[in-house]
Order: sequence, then structure tokens, then C-alpha cells
Amino acid sequence: MIKRVVLFLGGVMGMLCMSVPVQAHGTTADTITKAMLRETPPESYKIDMDMQRNPKDGEYARFFLEDEIQVVKIEIDENNLNYLLQNADQKPSVMTNSVHIGDESIGYAGLKTKGSYTLEHTFTEIGNDRFSFTINFGKYVKEEKYGENQNFYGCKKISFNNFFFDKSMMREFFSLKLLSEMGLPAPQYGIAKLYINDAYYGVYFMVEGLDQALVAKHQKIKRKEVGEYITKPENTALVYDERLDRFCREDGSFDLSTVLKQDKNGIYHASGILEDSSYLWEEDEDTLQDVAQTLPTVLVWQKKLNQLASGKAFDGTALDVNSEKYIELLNEIMDVDEVVCYFATHSFLVQLDDMFVEQHNYGLYVDDNGKAVILPWDYDLSFGCYYPSTSELTANFDIDMMYKGGDERFFGATPLSAEEIYSQFPLFYVIYQNTALMEKYHGYIRECTKIAALGGTTARGKSYEPAWFNSYIEKMQPALEEAAAEELAENVSYLNRTRQPEDLVRALPNLAKIIAMRSVGVLSQTDKMDVTVSGEGCDLSTLGNAVMGENARGGKLAAVDAATGIFITADYGAEKWSSPSPVLNVEEMGKQEEIFGDIMKKTGCEESELTVYSMSDKSTPESGYRLYVPLGNSAKGKEVSLYSYEAETETATELSVTVDDALYSADTDSIQYIAVIKETADGAGNTKALWITVGVLAVLALAGAGVWLLRSSNA
Repeated sequence: MIKRVVLFLGGVMGMLCMSVPVQAHGTTADTITKAMLRETPPESYKIDMDMQRNPKDGEYARFFLEDEIQVVKIEIDENNLNYLLQNADQKPSVMTNSVHIGDESIGYAGLKTKGSYTLEHTFTEIGNDRFSFTINFGKYVKEEKYGENQNFYGCKKISFNNFFFDKSMMREFFSLKLLSEMGLPAPQYGIAKLYINDAYYGVYFMVEGLDQALVAKHQKIKRKEVGEYITKPENTALVYDERLDRFCREDGSFDLSTVLKQDKNGIYHASGILEDSSYLWEEDEDTLQDVAQTLPTVLVWQKKLNQLASGKAFDGTALDVNSEKYIELLNEIMDVDEVVCYFATHSFLVQLDDMFVEQHNYGLYVDDNGKAVILPWDYDLSFGCYYPSTSELTANFDIDMMYKGGDERFFGATPLSAEEIYSQFPLFYVIYQNTALMEKYHGYIRECTKIAALGGTTARGKSYEPAWFNSYIEKMQPALEEAAAEELAENVSYLNRTRQPEDLVRALPNLAKIIAMRSVGVLSQTDKMDVTVSGEGCDLSTLGNAVMGENARGGKLAAVDAATGIFITADYGAEKWSSPSPVLNVEEMGKQEEIFGDIMKKTGCEESELTVYSMSDKSTPESGYRLYVPLGNSAKGKEVSLYSYEAETETATELSVTVDDALYSADTDSIQYIAVIKETADGAGNTKALWITVGVLAVLALAGAGVWLLRSSNA
């Protein structure tokens, strides 16, 4: 009987679906063909020459707002829009009428859909047109007709990503912020509200395209000086195919005609061995045409990279990988320091949808002299949301591991060592096998902790406040919530079962927590603290594409407060399921509170010098705590003291402090109330001592004056 009812309901639903046409994609049920498109700007169109800029000056960066949400409006012929949406999975390009970014407008840019996995899954959502898009400002306005290729203040392309995997809407924002702050050639980025023909498509991540403009800005050269080879390698470890040696000239160079063939129309096609190496141009025929002339240079670069990875000089002789000569040769094919910094920052971000696992998601530029630059790209699955997928595993993920350990799909059934795995990836192995470069790698990843959560001054001389990334969440969340709550167009909804702004509100506190936890997890490894950061209180699943997971309940554990960067470590004894995992809660006390006044009296400090934190731990350690208080710039030029205050006994105990940059640590039996006293100091001591000295001198001066007057009167 039940089966019959199900079949009956299924038949009814089938008839309903047949009687009501389902609109797949677009704003019309009519099929739009390419012949119906508007593809040429009007004859009267002129480039706005005031807008044309050299990308090396980076003027377009101001449109990627620092801590606000940009507004982008696209106006486009309805046929062009519907053709794009109906054929979105094919990534067609169509011409817009205009694009407005902030208070600036540019005409007749190209618009296309983008993505791979996310594009495929967006296209299968019937009636939902929230695709990711790319705008190409010069697609239809070319030099041969208009005098130059049109750009937007030096920028050629901007992409708008649809947050398919990111319910927080800020995961990639912080990834690129960290990469930028580390001095790497990261694209410009921001968050935008996107409208197409006045219909609201929602909140998007706005990011500069991988293009000559990015390289020109980074290297501060003219676009014309940038080589043609800028691409995103796919499905490759960049291992050189030694069969290509047969095509080498005596000087080690390659002849283009031996590796590529041109047809009668001048179109390049891969031939012979390179047919199996299409990864060099993203497995895309259009990209092949763009990079074809530079492939001989790239092949020479690739061969040299693999020679160094194998411990050989460019002439094939054996080479000590820890020698100065090795570093010298490595610098000929890349900026070694920059590449080390890239991999260290990448490791901090725990983005394993990368070159070591899926063999993609980075840009590669090789200039005409055969020197490479790695361009960071695609961090929407950072902070462990691809793997390892739980907060505690992500926080403590091995800083030397950028792969899925023991994953049979990639490395076979028998677990391999890091040495064995990285030897298959020459782009990183040339770093990994050199002791000095790995020491530098560990130094850079430690600097990431200062920028993201713990504060301090980096080797580049820039200082950061504790919980710096968290401060961006606090500034941007209200506007982001408002933008995410705005009513979407009829044919648009947030993807992957996301409900906004509800999911955003749940995700952002957990994003702040995982950033702080990862910072402490990295610091514990670089400083050999031998602790595990507790993931308790951070539900990574709220960010999207992750799970909640279990957390440790015993052993030497650490817990961190995301709003201040303050953290503790302690020994919680044997692990028991009945014991809770540690969670640190920190609140700064107001100056009007009674406890604040009591501590001020006990310590004898001024109100302006004192900060008091009320703290609690969800668990109870076997003994005391090691307390870490990051103070950033507020401690510069100050003498800092830490006190533990017991309210019941009204006892203030000064702690013995260790200082590392702007991170102050001390052992304490209690964290109930922690007082931080910052007294202004000069070269001779602190302010109090200075004023006491001044007072004593004043008294002596007055006494001296009195004696002189007395002697004068007696005379």
C-alpha cells in the first residue's frame, strides 16, 4: 500500500513538472543563440584616457576596499546576459554595456562565468544563476581599433567568486591579506555587492585576475616588460620529462617548432611529447596561443628546476644542496627568499586543495630570462576546510606538511615520509632539501602568527596589534550582515545549502577562533613548546565544507582567546571523557569596577597604566598555567609588569615575566584576574623613578637656595 502511494505521488509530481516548464538558467524561457548577441561596441565609443594607467603604479588597488564593501553594477543587453547564463558551464564571453565600480564607470567590458567544480555544481542548480564571474575590461576594446587595450586604472581583469564553500564570506579575504602582508605578489582583493541590470546577485569575493597587471605591479615594471607566460598549472608536479632532451640544442635551449606545430591559420597545437604535457597551459587551447612563444624558455626553466631538485648543477655535475653555489643557482631561476616565504605562508593557511594534493590552485609566471614567480591563488578552502576539516587538527597541523599524509589516492597504500613525498614536487623540494632555507621557512611561518593574531614586529619592520584579523571581523560584520540579508534577485540564491545572513553570523566567531588557534599551534611548533591547541569552542563546520570533530581532554594543552590573542598552556593530566576540554574566556574589566580599583591600590599604579582581565578556563589543570599576553605596540617604550590577583584574599602577586618581542609570558597558579601594568620608561628607568628623582633634586635645590639666603643675610 505504501509503495502504491509513493508511486502515485511520484506520478502526480511528474505530471506537474511536465505541465509547468522549468526555467533552467537566465531571466527568460526562450533559448538565446550566439547570433542574437551584441558583440561590438558602437563606432562612436572612445576609451576614457584618464582611466588608462600603467599597472605598475597600482592605482586600481583603491577600488578593492580595505574594510568596507564595494558596490559593483553591471549593465548588459538582456540577450547577452541570458546567453551567458544559459551556457554558463561552457564559460562563454559576452559584452557588457557598462561596469560601475564604486563611483567609476567603464564601457563594453567582457563578462564570463568561471570555476571548475563550483561552476559545474552551480550549473546543476536549476533556476539559480549565482555563478562566479570574471570581467575582462579589454576583451572587446583592443589596441588595433582603439589605440590600446582598455584597462581599468591599470587592471585588466577582476573576478567575482560566489562563496560556494565559504559561509563566513571572509576566509579568502584573510588568506590574501596574510599573503599580501608577508610581501608576496597576491592579487588585490575585497568584498563586493554585485548587481546585474539592477538585480541583486548577492555578496561576492572580488579579486584581481592573474594577469600581466599583477606581475607589473609586483615587480614595478611596465606591462610591456612582462613576459607572456602567466598561467595556472593543472594536474602536474612540474617534473621535467627527460624525453624532451632529444630536442635540446647544444646550448640547452629548445626550438619552438620541435615542441609545437602551427596549422595554416597560425594556430599552435601540441605535438609529440608535449601532447602529454598540456598542463603547462592549463589544458586550454586559448591559453596555449597566449604562452606558445615562451614555452622554450619555460622548458629550460623546468629542466633547471629539476636538476637542482636532483642535486645537480645546470651542467649535470653533482652539487651539494647545502652549498652557497646551490643557492646561487637557485636564485637564477627564482627569487628564493620570496618562494620560501610563499610556502611558509601557504602552510600557515592550511589550504590543502593545492599543488601537493590536487596539483592546482597557484599561478606561475616565468619571465623571458627564465626566472619564476609563484602567484598565490584560490584560498576559498583555507583554514582546514578542505582537509583536515576539524578545528583541533587544523590548529595543530604539522607546519612542514602541505599534503594529506597517508592518503592512498595520492601516495599509495604505504605511508611515505615527507622527504619521499616532497621529492616528487621539485618546486618545493629545492627548498625542503636545504637546511638554511627550511630554517628561514620556519622563521616566516612564525611571522604569520604575529600578523594574524599574536601581534609584534616582523622582520620587514612592520608592527601589528594582537587579534589584528579579528578587528577586521568586528569592523566589517555589521555591513556584511546587512549586505547578506538584502533580498536577492528572483533567479538567484546562495549556494551549497547556505542560508544568509544566519550562516554568516554563526561562522565569523569560529573563523576568528580558528585563526587564533592556528597561530598558537604554529608558535607551539616553531618554539618547540610541545603542546596541543584545544579546538574546543570552535565549530569549523559553520565555515562550510568541514566538520565539528572531537577535541583533546588531557595532556599538555593550550587554549586561546580570539578577541585578545591571550593564551594559556597547562598540563591537564590523563585524558578522561568526563573532563571537559579547556576553553579560555577573557574579558577586559571596566575602570569603574570595584576589582579594578582594588588592584590599582594593591599595585600602586596609575589608572592609565592598568589593564585588568577577568579570565576563566572551562577545565582544571593539574597544576598552574603558563600565561601568554600579547601587547603589540602598546608595550613599546613601556616597562610591563604582570600580576595575578586573588579576589578572596585580596592578594596581588607579581609574576616573573619573559619577553619575546611583544609577547609577555609568565607562570601563574591562578588566572582569575590578571593585571597588566604598562609604565612609560626612559633611558634611566620608569616614569615613577624619574619623577621621584626630579622631586628629590627640587627639594635639594630649594634647600641649597635657603642656605645661600641665610649666608647672605648673615653677611
